[in-house]
Amino acid sequence: MSGSERNRVRLFLWVVPRTISTALTKCLSAIEGMEVWFECFVACSAVRKQYQLATGEDIPMTYEGNEEKAQQAATIFKPFVGCEIEPSRILFADVQQKIESSDSRYILAKEGGFIFLDDKSRQYIPRGFQHVFLIRDPYKVFTSYKKAIISHMTQLGLWNGDAELFNLEKDDAILNPREFFRETFELWRYVRDNVNPNPIVLNTDDLLANPAEVLSKFCHLTGLPFSDSLLQWDASADATKKWKLSIDRALDDRIFFKTATNSSGFAPPTPAIPLDTVAPDVRRLAEASMPYFEEMNKYKM
Repeated sequence: MSGSERNRVRLFLWVVPRTISTALTKCLSAIEGMEVWFECFVACSAVRKQYQLATGEDIPMTYEGNEEKAQQAATIFKPFVGCEIEPSRILFADVQQKIESSDSRYILAKEGGFIFLDDKSRQYIPRGFQHVFLIRDPYKVFTSYKKAIISHMTQLGLWNGDAELFNLEKDDAILNPREFFRETFELWRYVRDNVNPNPIVLNTDDLLANPAEVLSKFCHLTGLPFSDSLLQWDASADATKKWKLSIDRALDDRIFFKTATNSSGFAPPTPAIPLDTVAPDVRRLAEASMPYFEEMNKYKM
């Protein structure tokens, strides 16, 4: 193995939504030589879900030879993102091939931990990567996510009702919040047993509470270069224009990404949420998710 190959770092960042993952991605993208692949498999998984609902069939995993079905899938998914979609960039095998073929010194792929749901999709997890799982207090996750998804669906015309009537357990037309932690936990176990015996678990409340210490430790564990310059970065969103996307306008989503893509550092952690203020649907989801969070939290760095 050459010296340059030994110095390469390839990270897969598996995340639960609202775990400060986009801000961390922007932070690490400031490292010279870093190439970011942003939620490309998330797009594949979301398109797969909507294609199944619309057609009753599973989507092909490879574009070549399946161009017509890929175009159909892109058309089906367009209302959920509000822009045109390139069909050749939304199938699992093609994303895998493109990421694995990159020769960048540093690669960071940020993906949802709940998207590789079965053996059919898991065979396309790119090889040669170190795996990192981001977790956070489920009450904070679901409180933040509910607010964001209501605004997002309203903006797209997918929700026209009163926000007070929105039930996160049944009204989310894009993702399935019931599976955020369970599927991330199952993927963590799969990766640990079959891919990477020592995946890193990072509780991002720890990162917000002590950015210098936690980020320094994270870089040491992963082989990334650490410097104090990583604690503050350019607030401009220009850096994100270089990130690899499956859907070109994915980062235009001002509801989910505006704060993070315009960030310049890690904000202090929010306090624990008083349980008597938590909406019933958020409480049920958080309580159901807590065992998975707590088990993974035992292994946090």
